[in-house]
Amino acid sequence: MGINYPDNLIRRSRLIIPANKNRFFEKAYLRNADAIVLDLEDSIPTLEKKSTRTNIKDIIPIVSRGGSDVLVRVNNTDELLQQDIEASVCGELMGIYLPKVETIEQVENVESLLNKLEKEREIPLGQIKLGITIETTKGYLNMKEIAQSSERIDSITLGTEDFSVDSGIEISTETENGFLIPRMQVVLVARAYNKLPLGLMGSISNYNDLNDIKRNATLAYKHGFLGASCVHPKNVAILNQSFSPTEEEVVFAERVVEKIEMSLEQGSATNTLDNKMIDYAHYEKAKKVLDRHNKILKFELKKKQARESWIGGS
Repeated sequence: MGINYPDNLIRRSRLIIPANKNRFFEKAYLRNADAIVLDLEDSIPTLEKKSTRTNIKDIIPIVSRGGSDVLVRVNNTDELLQQDIEASVCGELMGIYLPKVETIEQVENVESLLNKLEKEREIPLGQIKLGITIETTKGYLNMKEIAQSSERIDSITLGTEDFSVDSGIEISTETENGFLIPRMQVVLVARAYNKLPLGLMGSISNYNDLNDIKRNATLAYKHGFLGASCVHPKNVAILNQSFSPTEEEVVFAERVVEKIEMSLEQGSATNTLDNKMIDYAHYEKAKKVLDRHNKILKFELKKKQARESWIGGS
């Protein structure tokens, strides 16, 4: 069994901030988000979209000070997409957040443009990844093919609000079972093709209800998601905690690994732990938990050192 998500990629929290608001992006590096998304799309008024992109390259280094990966959410329209990407691509950019993906052709066109820009701007080929968002029923039906269309794709997200509009499924407690179908499809497709499944078991718009965010994030982790987006800094810590293995999970995983490796030395692939049988499946799961735990610790240290370095030198 292999790791069902990209190596060394942690995206527990993806903080989306409007790229036209100085008061948001100037302090973004202090929020400890795993990734910061500079938004050119939904949070920007139509009349300001073109002017906002002109400053994006100057903003990217500012929000990257805290060690978070920096992404840009572009407008996936014929009028704006290419220029949004051209304005964003630079050495500090780690990804393009591509909304409303419906076809393979959309991904291939973006990949071709990124190949060209990385070469022209002397950026390592393939550095800039694609986080794709499924927000329509057409995109949902094509998701399996889309996931396989580019090695740049590192994550798949269901855009709940837009998907609700397009599918007609209301966002409510009464329709949780209906929404469970597309959500689980995101998890299964993402893991089948080595992408991160990102999302909540609810809406990110209810950001003031911290208990609800915590509940939906915890449920999402139990259902196989590995992170989610948020639109307010106070949600970041909740997501970071909810999408990390708990102390109990880590301790149990260590015990499983110890027991199975002891059994293997004795010529057996099974053992008993807490009066239950454990075997290779439990062993592989335990190793994944420990692998993710160690990568999170490493990433947290990197962010902490980056923040301290910047604060200390400023």
